[in-house]
Amino acid sequence: MKKSKKIGGSRSDTIVTGETEASVFLQKLIDSIPIPIFYKDIRGAYLGGNREFANFLGRKMEDIVGRTVHEIAPEDLAEIYEQADKKLLRTGGDQAYESAIMHASFTRHIVVFNKATINNPDGTPYGLIGSIFDITLRKKIESQLRSSEARYRRIFENIQDIYYEVGLDGTILEISPSIEKYVPFKREDLIGRSIYEFYVDKGRRKDFLQEIKERGSVRDFEVQLRDHRGSPLTCSIAASLLPGDGKIPRRIVGSLRDISERKRDEETLRQSEEELSIKSRNLEEVNTALKVLLKQREDDRKEMEDNVLANVRISILPHIEKLKESPLSRQQRACLELIEAQLNKIVSPFLNRVSQACFALTPQEIRVADFVKNGNTTKEISDILGISIKTVDYHRDNIRRKLGLKNQHANLRSFLLKLS
Repeated sequence: MKKSKKIGGSRSDTIVTGETEASVFLQKLIDSIPIPIFYKDIRGAYLGGNREFANFLGRKMEDIVGRTVHEIAPEDLAEIYEQADKKLLRTGGDQAYESAIMHASFTRHIVVFNKATINNPDGTPYGLIGSIFDITLRKKIESQLRSSEARYRRIFENIQDIYYEVGLDGTILEISPSIEKYVPFKREDLIGRSIYEFYVDKGRRKDFLQEIKERGSVRDFEVQLRDHRGSPLTCSIAASLLPGDGKIPRRIVGSLRDISERKRDEETLRQSEEELSIKSRNLEEVNTALKVLLKQREDDRKEMEDNVLANVRISILPHIEKLKESPLSRQQRACLELIEAQLNKIVSPFLNRVSQACFALTPQEIRVADFVKNGNTTKEISDILGISIKTVDYHRDNIRRKLGLKNQHANLRSFLLKLS
């Protein structure tokens, strides 16, 4: 056998001695292959490879040829490569295994090595040839899928609502373990049964299918199901109709949520609101009646105050004034003034609230009005007060004018009696 010579990516580098057209053709051929390919001798030194191999490692081919894996790879990876190569050279045939490989930038890729021995005419190996298939992206996707699957599996197993998949005939194809809270069956025992057998109102099945076929989905579709005790549960369904294909038929995918407690709370709230409305109407009626009573009481109180003040000012104080004009002893006058002061004190709280009709009269007019109210004639009033009849008539005219009775046929005595 002729001595081997290193090969690179140029025309002058060949796998055997001499520059033959066959070797050049072979190099061009492997350079056209879009996956990394390399050659090694029996001692593990690289003899050459294609451009894709050099690019994949981020190196030049002249930096690779003649070196072993221990010179261009991290020690942990070099040990793996070397052991695999020794096994292949010892057993012959071909070999495939998964491992990491490091780029010159120190980034690692996950690859699949496919290797085979290059044999002498007598069948003994004098080297090996290998290819590299980068599966880094595939591994990343597989890892993400496993992570997603694990995450969704945890969600599926711990979801509080009931997730389900059923055929259009109601056959349960998949259902979450949360169903076990409501029926005494394992989820595995429910698969294959019809979900409609748990419906309280069988007519709701028709309504549900009609709506989901027309709209493609339903939201907040209420239905009553029976639990393992036969008690009805009010559930809200959110579901969508998924189209099928040649392998998978159309199916309904959705979730069930137990809203029984919410419905009971809503009913309790409705009853409370109805009771509150009735009580509110009753309260309004009581309030109206109370306002009427308070108004009547206020009118009565005002009338009483008017009467007290009018009686004191018309029936008592004028006579006190008359007495004060007569000859009195010092003691009598003091008592009379004390009586007058106490009477004024008694009626003082009423002064701002009583009719002002009484306040416009003079003391003499008040005396005349008091006698008119008592039924005395003009002559009798003249004799009692010691004034002329003409003066009495003058005072009567002033009283009628101040009370708004001028040019009216109203009886003065009747008006004064009503006022008091």
